Amino acid sequence: MRHFALLLALFALVTLTAACGDYANTVRKDVSVPQSNGPNPQNLPNPNTVPKPNTPQGYAVSPSPVTIEEVLVDPIGPRAGNQYVELFNASLYEADIGGWILTDGIHSHTFGYGFRVAPGARVLVHVGTAGIDTQADQFAPSFSVLQDAGSLALLRNGTELVDFVQWGADGQLFEVSAEQVGEWLSGDFVNLPTQGQSFHYDGTANDSSAWHHGNVSPGQ
Repeated sequence: MRHFALLLALFALVTLTAACGDYANTVRKDVSVPQSNGPNPQNLPNPNTVPKPNTPQGYAVSPSPVTIEEVLVDPIGPRAGNQYVELFNASLYEADIGGWILTDGIHSHTFGYGFRVAPGARVLVHVGTAGIDTQADQFAPSFSVLQDAGSLALLRNGTELVDFVQWGADGQLFEVSAEQVGEWLSGDFVNLPTQGQSFHYDGTANDSSAWHHGNVSPGQ
């Protein structure tokens, strides 16, 4: 009788152990490490490509929602501190240009994190002078004086060329890159206007035909 009871206890122990093993194997099979489903491992959205929460239709993704609109190279009086570059947001939505860079290929101005341009708004970058940055005015004291022949490139995220203009002569910095992405024509350039005038972009083409000379009109 004792032997029968011992065998019964051993059978119960083996059955319980097998059941626990099956449960453990089932758990290991069903559980997996969560994977990020965002645009990067940290699941942080790219502010230049994802829909904006404040606009019901979402952000109008464009190769260049913000463009170089006006450049003053030769102002009346000294150039240092009086030159400026104007950017324009031609889209119907607010554009986040935080981290974008305006550069002549040697010197540059980087827009601060979270800097936004309202739809239809303009922002002036004051070349070679210091000041207090606002939504309408950005100051670039480290930017060198613009010369009679030069170029400007607007780089999204610091690397992607989205707009370009060159004046005075061809072969300026970033010309090759601009042609490769369809933002300029090799060998093309804007003639430098007379002193006191700036050159303006009308948005009709990615070459000098879309630029014309005129009176300075910062912020207009």
